[in-house]
Amino acid sequence: MKLALIADLHGNYTATLALEAALRRVRADKIICLGDIVGKGPSSDRTFDWAFAHCDSIIGGNWDYGIGDRHFPRDGFYWKQLGERRLRMLMALPKEEYIACAGNHLRCIHGRPIMDELLGSKTDNKDFEALLSANGIQHNILAYADIHRQLLRTVHGGQIVNCGSVGNPLGIGRVCFATLEFYEDGAYSVGFHNQPYDWQAAIEEAKAQPDLPFLSEYLYEIEHAVYVKRIKNNGDTPL
Repeated sequence: MKLALIADLHGNYTATLALEAALRRVRADKIICLGDIVGKGPSSDRTFDWAFAHCDSIIGGNWDYGIGDRHFPRDGFYWKQLGERRLRMLMALPKEEYIACAGNHLRCIHGRPIMDELLGSKTDNKDFEALLSANGIQHNILAYADIHRQLLRTVHGGQIVNCGSVGNPLGIGRVCFATLEFYEDGAYSVGFHNQPYDWQAAIEEAKAQPDLPFLSEYLYEIEHAVYVKRIKNNGDTPL
């Protein structure tokens, strides 16, 4: 069985369409979305609809719950764009999913809110190892997102896989995702994919929505693939 792991579409419909083309070449048996399908970018309604039309399962991310719960006052743009039905669906997304295949046990999360803080390349192994145990099961693979960068880490008891970001990639300005393929003998392989896309078109997509919160910061992130740290205002969230 081959899984495609995608995440952090973040309202970037231009990038999402490039992902769709790349997924056709990968030919995964299932598409697992690890969350943050909305927010930041200009087309949350379209990335939301795409995810629900194409993904076999969707895990809720911090932006999905924050917008769905109307947690931050500055997110009114997204509330209006998504509408009541989609907002309710965001709040109903599960926080995690467990998949067993050929003797392997995979735990899928977005990151926050399961994680207390972002875990990345400088995180101690023990912090990742603690996440392999959940629901009474010792998992040997953890798949997560949230940091917008691809990562593979071997720790005691298993491996940690971060699929990277589709709509707001950091470090490399390409659509990023991962594949995880299981074989009958219990072996598995991890593949990292990055797909060029028309980021100039993504910038024009955003400029067409001048009321988008933090528009200038978003445009800079899309062009330069770097994180513009938010100045905290009224409970604003990073990433």
